[in-house]
Amino acid sequence: MDEDKFRNRLAGGSRFAEDLKARKMVYALIVRAEKAPGKLIRISPPELPERIGFFSAGHIPGKNLLPFPDESMPLLAEDEILYEGQPVAVITGPDINELYKLRRKINIETSPIPAFPPFQMRDRNASPASALISKGNIARGFDRADQIVKGEFRLTPPELPVYPGSDVLCTKEGGTYHLHIHTQWPSLLRRNCALAAGISRKQVELHFNSAGRSWDSHVGRGIPEAALAVCVTSILRQPVKLIGEHEKVFRKEILLRYKAGMDTNGRLTALQGELFLNTGAYGAFAAETVSRLCLGAAGVYQCRNLELRGKGYRSNTPPWLPLASWGLAQGTFGMEMLANRLAVEAGQDPAGWRILNLPVKGGINTTMAPLKQTPPLADMIEKTASIADYTRKHAVSRQIRTNKTVLEIAPSGYSGIGLAVTRQGYEFLSRDRLYTAASVSATLHKEGHIEIILGTVPATPGILAVWKKNISSRLGLEEDKIILIQDRPDEQSFNGPSCLSRNIQVFTRLIEQCCDTIQKKRFREALPITETRSYRRRTSAEWDETKMTGKPFSSPSWGCAVVEASLFTATGEITVPRIWLSLCCGPLMDPAAARSFVEAEVRLALSQCMDKQAIIPSIFPELHIDFFDDGSKATGGLEGLVLGTVPAAFNQALSQACGRSIGSLPVNSAALLTGGT
Repeated sequence: MDEDKFRNRLAGGSRFAEDLKARKMVYALIVRAEKAPGKLIRISPPELPERIGFFSAGHIPGKNLLPFPDESMPLLAEDEILYEGQPVAVITGPDINELYKLRRKINIETSPIPAFPPFQMRDRNASPASALISKGNIARGFDRADQIVKGEFRLTPPELPVYPGSDVLCTKEGGTYHLHIHTQWPSLLRRNCALAAGISRKQVELHFNSAGRSWDSHVGRGIPEAALAVCVTSILRQPVKLIGEHEKVFRKEILLRYKAGMDTNGRLTALQGELFLNTGAYGAFAAETVSRLCLGAAGVYQCRNLELRGKGYRSNTPPWLPLASWGLAQGTFGMEMLANRLAVEAGQDPAGWRILNLPVKGGINTTMAPLKQTPPLADMIEKTASIADYTRKHAVSRQIRTNKTVLEIAPSGYSGIGLAVTRQGYEFLSRDRLYTAASVSATLHKEGHIEIILGTVPATPGILAVWKKNISSRLGLEEDKIILIQDRPDEQSFNGPSCLSRNIQVFTRLIEQCCDTIQKKRFREALPITETRSYRRRTSAEWDETKMTGKPFSSPSWGCAVVEASLFTATGEITVPRIWLSLCCGPLMDPAAARSFVEAEVRLALSQCMDKQAIIPSIFPELHIDFFDDGSKATGGLEGLVLGTVPAAFNQALSQACGRSIGSLPVNSAALLTGGT
């Protein structure tokens, strides 16, 4: 982001939907169900003034059931209410305070229906997605084992912050609907708005509020609200601002169960596991998330006999997928927790155990693809462990806890240290074009400027500045002659979501290809010159998404973290004094932005570790970040590297500090002192 734009944003020069108003604008509030599950009998609003509008599912001008990946979801509940807080109607009017008062008087009558069954039941209708990774002979692997180790781990990811706010402003000019909104998937938002309102996609024009950073788990956020705003605008024929409100947060758990076999040297001979993911009432995004959760749960270690099953199950809670990193980091948490337990049972240093079990060139990965080069993880572990003095600190803390096995309530302090590693990949495992579609069109005009249509919204505004510099150097143009168009109404084109570092990996490559071709043609052909490049999907021979075999990621990124944790019995406070990170993601396009991103993800990871304990700047840990250079020229991503390592390393450190194995996150310090987790 250039300095002038940054100053304008700080000075209020950048506008959000919350700041905008339009002539004859009305406000809109969503009416939500207070009881669930139930069959919707009727919605009875009070006697409403003429200036107040009330709209339910029957008033939707187009389709009420909108398609999302893996499952369609209703804009407004029509027959059944599946979760508390599900939208059932919209109320509009010129006075927002009056709307709040009237909404409280609306009566929603329902009759009870059975809830979704618990995840233990084998009900296909209640399982929107499943995945299996299998190789070798699992029974033979356990027969060869000298030790059998079991583990059950639970992870409750926190609700991610929504920034910018979720207000949506829709205005209508002629036949065009103008939406002021923040979104990470413009193509899906435009398509669903058009379907809901019964209009053409060309009639929906988006105006982005692109300040702040985005999260992978927010790719579907704002789409239902935007569709409702367009529908109400089409009915009332006047501007509508739909007010976004915080919904009730339901804590949803990921359960990972393992059984592993080791030989006398501590090498894995067999790994068996099952995991369960609560998808909420609808299974949108479930297939990709469960597959990535399975892949992460399989880990990065060499094991020729492996069987891992993943299952998504429905519950009467709001849909919440996808997860941050789409499940890969959360799955890694389970395997890294198990790795710490395996190292203890083998009587080895956890860093040494990991290096012993890492695959090398000539071996195979967890999905049966041959390794053409040795991953850099062993070098990263050795370097990070050395800088953090991990081996000595781990041995000292372990000896202290061996001699003192009971946590005392008397004022005292306990400390520990943990280590974890991860692999993160930034292609979708699904080959569905809904996810993978990506195209860039560049036109060099006679006037000397270039216009590039991206069809994506960068996760951070700084990426636009990096792209401009890259284009300027390739074509020899001034940056003010480079026009980047993030979105343009079109009836046919469709791009996948802005997540998983697709902007860095996919769109950067497509922009470079367009510029290089234009550079070759610019002095041979007449202007204007237009070039379009599209992303080529992988073949089933490269990656088979059904059998989960092959090479899942072309340019994975690698991460290693060492975390120190302390527990003070006098105050019940858990602190994290220091964190060391080694991240290998290829050449950095913007080092300052990369470091800022890592710091934000550290803060998120720590909020996942500790229950009801805010990570405020004054107690933010001393952070050591090393961007490890393995000589690769391929640019990777950063998403998930911290989330895939810090929670598991923190758990190991805190387990060591309190002298007991902790099997779930987040933890509560008060529960630790009374014997819980």
